[in-house]
Amino acid sequence: MKRRHAAVALSAVLALAGCTSSSPVARDPGRVVLPVKQLPVPGRLYATKSRALYRFSGTQLTLLRFASRVKDPAVTPAGDRIAVAQLQDQSSTIVVSDPNGQTRQTLTPSSAAEGSLWAFAPAFAGDGHQLVYLTDRGKQPSNPQNLRPNDLGVWTYDLDTGQSRRLVQPYAYTGGDSDPRYRPGVNDQLVYTTYLYGGAPPEAVARLTWMSLRTGATIYLSPDTGRNFQPAISPDGRFVAFIRAGAGSDDLYAMPLAPTYTRELRPYPSESAVLIQSGIVSQPVWSPDGSAIAFLKLVNGSFDLFIVAVSTAGTIQASGPAQAVTHGSFLDADSRLAWSS
Repeated sequence: MKRRHAAVALSAVLALAGCTSSSPVARDPGRVVLPVKQLPVPGRLYATKSRALYRFSGTQLTLLRFASRVKDPAVTPAGDRIAVAQLQDQSSTIVVSDPNGQTRQTLTPSSAAEGSLWAFAPAFAGDGHQLVYLTDRGKQPSNPQNLRPNDLGVWTYDLDTGQSRRLVQPYAYTGGDSDPRYRPGVNDQLVYTTYLYGGAPPEAVARLTWMSLRTGATIYLSPDTGRNFQPAISPDGRFVAFIRAGAGSDDLYAMPLAPTYTRELRPYPSESAVLIQSGIVSQPVWSPDGSAIAFLKLVNGSFDLFIVAVSTAGTIQASGPAQAVTHGSFLDADSRLAWSS
């Protein structure tokens, strides 16, 4: 079987002011730390630490300057614009800027008639004109004497018209849906995570969900038991990488994605997924050429950045062991990664 390998070399030096290390780290050193065996990164890979945004590119690591704390970076396929969730004390907004964090435009309000608003997890469509994100906009006014649900729903924003609209109404009191992404090559499909309660007695469930923006149809890609979440779609739209929670683990899996869906399949597509990386793994993202997946993994108490080469010729599989980009850096595991050419 012909295998495709990630365009990552192990011979160059990834330079950053400060020391590098490969020994265990007992606490957060306050900076991004690089391993002795350093790994250059193809393209531009974005991650956050302590709500500050970093860009890995080749042998360079750049701290991007934002006025406040940020999370959930997203980039256009061309890499000419970046979106982040910009955090305030009791609200957050979606902000778009150039790749260096300059010429910023705030897309979503921090408050409305219903009170302070939260917005997270932006993701661009392939044409760069649409952006999907999460927000509690449209919630009912709430107070301690009359608590109302403020779950996050999936919304879309048109960058040409400046108009937003809700795509998905979340299940109440679940926290809302998460991880929305457009399918590359077809701007009328989304994949996201639906959170709900299932079973008897009821337990928290996370289901991978496919949605047609043309018809509004939604199809579950994973069963109504267990937790499958954080879907990331390959650049050619053929595969989905995601996290599956197990007994003491959050493992990285990948599965094929059909061109479209008209009904729920049995067995569910996720049940034939292939294990890519075991452990406590978070926030997968594909390389721009689809030959590798980056993710955060918990090692010795620290979430660090790793890259694994994958083969997508026939069935998907890892082409070798994952390689560490950082060591003991305590990156933000609740913040998305983004990767562009």
